[in-house]
Amino acid sequence: MNNQSCKTAFSGMLVGAIALAIAPFSTAQADLVWPDVMIHLHGDGEANIVDTETDRVAAKLETCPGGTLGSTTPDASKVYVSCAGEGETDVVVIDLNELEVSGRIATGNRPKHGLVSPDGRMVGVDHWALSDGKLRITFLDTESDEIKKKLDIEVQGEPDGVTSMHNAWSADSRHFFTVDRVDNRMVIVDTQDWSTVKVDSPSAPHYPVPSPNGEELWLVHEGDDEHGPGVVVFDLTQDGYPELTRLSMPLTGEEVEEAHHGNFTQDGSLFMVLNRGPGGDARGREVAFFDAESKELVHRVTTASNGVGHSYNSPDGRHVVVTNYGNNVITIIDLEEMRTVADLTIGEGRMGHVAFTEDGRYGYVSNAGDGNLHKVDMETFEVVREIETGGRSGGGQVLNVWTNVFEELPR
Repeated sequence: MNNQSCKTAFSGMLVGAIALAIAPFSTAQADLVWPDVMIHLHGDGEANIVDTETDRVAAKLETCPGGTLGSTTPDASKVYVSCAGEGETDVVVIDLNELEVSGRIATGNRPKHGLVSPDGRMVGVDHWALSDGKLRITFLDTESDEIKKKLDIEVQGEPDGVTSMHNAWSADSRHFFTVDRVDNRMVIVDTQDWSTVKVDSPSAPHYPVPSPNGEELWLVHEGDDEHGPGVVVFDLTQDGYPELTRLSMPLTGEEVEEAHHGNFTQDGSLFMVLNRGPGGDARGREVAFFDAESKELVHRVTTASNGVGHSYNSPDGRHVVVTNYGNNVITIIDLEEMRTVADLTIGEGRMGHVAFTEDGRYGYVSNAGDGNLHKVDMETFEVVREIETGGRSGGGQVLNVWTNVFEELPR
């Protein structure tokens, strides 16, 4: 499908696709709190808590090497930071009310990205390395900050790089979705009886995303010599979670290929997949848009960013901010007009992550080169402030409100 036909198809589908059912999320988010701070994590072992009223650093907290990713509880009382550095074993707990580290929990070998459940009762933690030769998934109780359950999954192959990546929860907090990159599988844990189901991925699985209606799981896989990068869609309503379809990225004009993350737009009508390119050659620039209902490619954008990996929805659902691994440019796409409205060159290194104020007026963007936060006005698309949150390389995720997959905001 060429660019023009993609745009035509998109225009015809958009009206009917705007309102997918999103009721399964409502219960989990009834008590959702947007904190008035931004938490900026640094890989060298620090978390900076920024007051969004003053844009000043309210606290600097010691975390751990590799502590670049975290997850907030729905009531915004705690943040769980995963210590993915070599030799690390802990998840660090930050008390957002007291602005202090309140605990450290040893979960396994190199915790990757612990994720708080929608009901706020558990944290599911995957790991970047095997523990005693097995793929470990650890669940924490958020009330006691103690381990609730450890699952050690047998693997058949030998690790070739990291053994897991990202996670997601079902809206009812019953099922936890994670990935096994040793044997190229998705692992689904039923937290009622701790049983597991494994389903195959065509290539290294990276990013699982439940559909807004809770009936499907969209799994982004990176691609290899046999299978191009794309998405596998699984049916969550059937036993064994059978495969529904596979979606391939168009990769128009792309010199390197490796899918990274993918997310639904806030209205649930479209799914966005980003081509980053391999870790050592992050030059991918394509964002592909698939219709969530028909599973058809409806549009694609080539960005000024390169090594694109993350697509962050604005709270009103109007824009998506694309960040990357290749340069210091973020691309802002208007989702109603399906066009780029701004390419902003920011800071001294590659752009990492974005978090928004609740009203959507400002986005706080992390830069891994200078290690600082950069405040973007989402009405004028201008950088209005640089907040020194470390002033050194290693800037990681910036987060505030609870999210299930960390680039989709609550609906």
